[in-house]
Amino acid sequence: MPAPWPHSPNVGAAFRQPENSYVEAGFPGLSEVEGSRPFIDALYSYEDDAVDDRWGWPELFIALQLLWGLALFIPGAQAYRTIIRAMPYVMSGAALVYYFRGGREQSLPASTTWLVVSFGLLLLNLLHETAHWVAGSAQIVFQICISAPVFWMAKAVRTDTRLQRVLWVFFIASALGATVGVLQVYFPKQFLPPEFSALAQSLNPNVVQSLTYVGANGREIVRPPGLSDLPGGAAVSGMMSMILGLTLGLGRHRRWYVRVACFAAAVIGMTALYFTHVRSLTLVAAGAVALFAVLRMRQGRTVEGTLTLAAGAALVAGAYLWATAVGGDAVADRFSGLADQGVFRMFQEQRGLVIRDTLSELLYQFPLGAGLGRWGMMQIYFGDPTMWQAPAIHVEVQLTGWLLDGGIPLLLLYGGALLVALRYTYTHAVAPSNRTWQDTAVIVLCMQLILISLCMTGPVFNTQMGIMFWAVTGALYGATLHRDHDPGPDDHEAQHA
Repeated sequence: MPAPWPHSPNVGAAFRQPENSYVEAGFPGLSEVEGSRPFIDALYSYEDDAVDDRWGWPELFIALQLLWGLALFIPGAQAYRTIIRAMPYVMSGAALVYYFRGGREQSLPASTTWLVVSFGLLLLNLLHETAHWVAGSAQIVFQICISAPVFWMAKAVRTDTRLQRVLWVFFIASALGATVGVLQVYFPKQFLPPEFSALAQSLNPNVVQSLTYVGANGREIVRPPGLSDLPGGAAVSGMMSMILGLTLGLGRHRRWYVRVACFAAAVIGMTALYFTHVRSLTLVAAGAVALFAVLRMRQGRTVEGTLTLAAGAALVAGAYLWATAVGGDAVADRFSGLADQGVFRMFQEQRGLVIRDTLSELLYQFPLGAGLGRWGMMQIYFGDPTMWQAPAIHVEVQLTGWLLDGGIPLLLLYGGALLVALRYTYTHAVAPSNRTWQDTAVIVLCMQLILISLCMTGPVFNTQMGIMFWAVTGALYGATLHRDHDPGPDDHEAQHA
């Protein structure tokens, strides 16, 4: 069993064993009077829980991670885009420093050990002869900021209520981004950002035009950026809105209007996803429905699993009808190819080629890494253009990025961290407990599996999606650590059921 969670040094001080001998002389036998240490713990741990359930930084952090793009809608914001874009990562790293300013006070998730070793490996790879020192150093800091929430979220989230609230904030912010994405299709002049990414347009001046298609009524539709300045940027918020809307809407003890709102947000999210033409995330969103149903069946809830499949299929189909009615043949043709060619064949012809090249060529060329700072945004911002012997390398999937940064050892270390995190969540998702807690753990597990699967389509753990993965992982650990220390009555009943 994990070590007990430390309590506040102030709350309940009057009930603790006196530390000074002269006090003991004046008040002998205090522990016998109160009965036992668990009784004393209960007196002040209740107050700690009340404090820990208040709204605070974890909820604000998730909201800011998903809503930061609103700043890009301010006219003239492109001049400060680099600063705005860096703020979510800076906040993550700053929170790590804040929560550990007094040192480590409790156990951390097992995945953090794998991550710390991977950071050490990245430092060693700075010594590679083809490493870009400035870009490589920035990449190390960047990776620490991305994984930081798994370290500090466990200290910030200590109750079931707090964890569920974090998921709800995640859902509401995602639903807002997806809703804006749909509105951008209907009212582009009012809801599209005043300027698209200056960086993207400098790399490809035709980026906006290339990501525009003709809708059902003959007007041009820019793939909705949502709360970002990149065409198609609404895809991630749409996917998360769909997944969380369905899973939270099917939770126990929901009022009817909450369920309706959740399902409506799920449809809006899936529709926004269709509008973006991002097929990989669309498939992942649809697959998440089946995954959630399977996990419910694994819990022995076969009827609820079947209802999940039916509800999910209806939402996906309804969103498709809506999207094709507005987007016309452009949307229909984009996704009909999945049925005509097959999902696996289409994957093999696109991202599959990249993965095959990574495993067949780059793996033998860079078994221990290619030197830090040779790919991604850190290379663009801080790379040394004079290092002709170490040119930038284009990366399309996470597998390639890990291989370039640390070779086979980094693949094993980061992969191990992900597997350890998944195993921990799965254990709690299927363990005997009350169903509300099981639903929460299953939602977190679905989010983790979805984000990991997206590694086959892009460098997820070099983006804010990596922050989201480690945030929910750390939050779950904090909540379960507290539950193991002080399980509720429903858990005792479940263990004896």
